[in-house]
Amino acid sequence: MKILNLSLDNSILNKNSSSAKRIIEYGNLVEKYTVIVPNKENKKISLSERVSIIGVDYSNKIVALFKIYKTAKKLLNKKKYSIITVQDQYYLALIGFILSKKFKIGLEIQVHGFEKYYGLRKIIAKFVLPRANSIRVVSKRLKKQLINKFRVSEYKITVVPIYVNIENYNLEIKNYKINDKIIFLTVGRLVSVKNIKMQINAIANIVKKIKSENLKVKNLELWIVGDGKNSENLKNQSKELKIEKNIKFFGWQNDLDKFYKQADVFLLTSNSEGWGMAVIEAGNYGFPIIMTDVGCAGEAIKDEESGIIIPIGDQKKLEESMIRIIKDENLRKKLGKNAQQMIINLQSKKQILKLYKKSWEKAYNIIRI
Repeated sequence: MKILNLSLDNSILNKNSSSAKRIIEYGNLVEKYTVIVPNKENKKISLSERVSIIGVDYSNKIVALFKIYKTAKKLLNKKKYSIITVQDQYYLALIGFILSKKFKIGLEIQVHGFEKYYGLRKIIAKFVLPRANSIRVVSKRLKKQLINKFRVSEYKITVVPIYVNIENYNLEIKNYKINDKIIFLTVGRLVSVKNIKMQINAIANIVKKIKSENLKVKNLELWIVGDGKNSENLKNQSKELKIEKNIKFFGWQNDLDKFYKQADVFLLTSNSEGWGMAVIEAGNYGFPIIMTDVGCAGEAIKDEESGIIIPIGDQKKLEESMIRIIKDENLRKKLGKNAQQMIINLQSKKQILKLYKKSWEKAYNIIRI
């Protein structure tokens, strides 16, 4: 089987990146694996005997999509590929669909979530998803959504959770005792869909309730690790609420280990998530987790067992859950230890790779029928 992958992740052009290492493993499953990605300059590298990466230069997004299409078409005219796999369900999916029809090969669409699902993207997704030969999703939640909302055949869908290599993690015993200060931690892009604004509002209200709720802490902080277009708005929000000393912004960080080791509770308040990799990483460190009902909620993180799951956008429930966590050491310990055990029980790399191949074979076999 030969795979042509249309991607937006140009980090795979760096041979030392985690993305490049994953692609090499995918390539080991097939005869040939080629990836086309937008890049600042034209570039072609070989990651292994089976894996090649082609970077195409571009000046804007429209040009990038056009060049990806043109490069893929030229490649398909020269060589025979079994299927095309695309990274999202929007513009790349439309390119993949056109090419799959033109060259009569299978199409696999990867769905990691439905961020920016509006306008032309929404029209494209509704058109291409039911017409794909196979779809790979990261959660059962997304599978259900594809069946009910997009009328995708259940057979076409393969659920493949994001693999976490726990061999690279140090599963230390976390200290769940809290003295004068408790630190809440959130990690991710500072964009509207993450709804970090709700976390800041919750901190402001809980600061006011420290005495009335009989909280045995003198101080609480929210550590925000990440960057994005909402960064300044969030900083201004904390100033307006007069809680600048309680909100710490650390920007983008390559090494998160020190933050996971110092903080006490992990928060994820997204309005939408495909899976929620940050939650998995936090669980690995034995964090008690509070998260909205998105992504891996209900699958990896189970309510009141390995975390607390709250409704999307429900600030009142968020505050109530944070106060519970502050007050109850046994609850912190129970949720944290169960979250850590959840990581250990996740599917192995061998199982994950087997599911990848299964999805490719669906696309390949359906087109041959």
